[in-house]
Amino acid sequence: MLLDLLYFTLLGLMTGGLYALLGLSLNLVFGVMRVINVSHGEMLTLGAYTAVLMGMVFLPSPWIAIPAAIAVVTIAGFLIARLLLAPITREGRVDEQRGLVLTLGLSFVIANLILAAFGPEYQKVPGKLAEGAYVIGDLVLEKQRLVILVSCVVLAAALMLFLKYALLGRAIRAVGENPEAAQACGINVRRIHVLTFTLGSALAGISGALITPATNAAPSMGFSYTLYAFSVIIVGGLGSMWGAVFAGFLLGVAESVSVLWLPSGYNAVVGPLLMLATLIVRPQGLFGRTTARA
Repeated sequence: MLLDLLYFTLLGLMTGGLYALLGLSLNLVFGVMRVINVSHGEMLTLGAYTAVLMGMVFLPSPWIAIPAAIAVVTIAGFLIARLLLAPITREGRVDEQRGLVLTLGLSFVIANLILAAFGPEYQKVPGKLAEGAYVIGDLVLEKQRLVILVSCVVLAAALMLFLKYALLGRAIRAVGENPEAAQACGINVRRIHVLTFTLGSALAGISGALITPATNAAPSMGFSYTLYAFSVIIVGGLGSMWGAVFAGFLLGVAESVSVLWLPSGYNAVVGPLLMLATLIVRPQGLFGRTTARA
């Protein structure tokens, strides 16, 4: 039993790295733009299917397909922010209701375009990110999943360092804190919004490209990952970067370990239950502020 607990905890940490990166990127968009981006999971789907297409038609190596996915999703995120979100920005703020409806419609459009292009069948990138496994006693850990975990942790750390030390990162934080004051200081708020949405979309696209060699891609997968991302930011706290990281790993471990006690397939309810419990006990999230910004 102890060995099983250790094994599923390690698996949960690997999954939690992906959840943390997704939650972190979604929280970045919300924290700066105050847009509830319902299409965030579809950015992951777009990255996954770009990797699938590259692997099937052009280059079989997933390591070569990943840069292509990053490029495609980055361009898609830029176009969405520039052509769709910028027109509904007034006085440095995106209209929250219009932004929500727009991203909701966008999620359906992207999912159905992928369905029309690839069909409903599950797809997978040929090859693996890393061959073999580490054997520690009776524990067998796939190198591929470890690569995904390390990649997600490195990307999350790079994002947080960028926001803390880089000049553009500080500008992003300034706009998130007070767009009017940031604009008065000479910061182009609309450009920062475009950069933020593009960066958040790119991170979601990277996530999709990373996991596709380890799992199957489906046109509807974005909805599930959007729910995971929202669970992470609600548990961790809206606008809290460290909260998203902690909640991502917490959700991953809780979901994985629950397999030991719940019937098969019921571990999917762990995320919603954890989110519901957080809303009841601490509505602002574990690391969220007690008062909302005016």
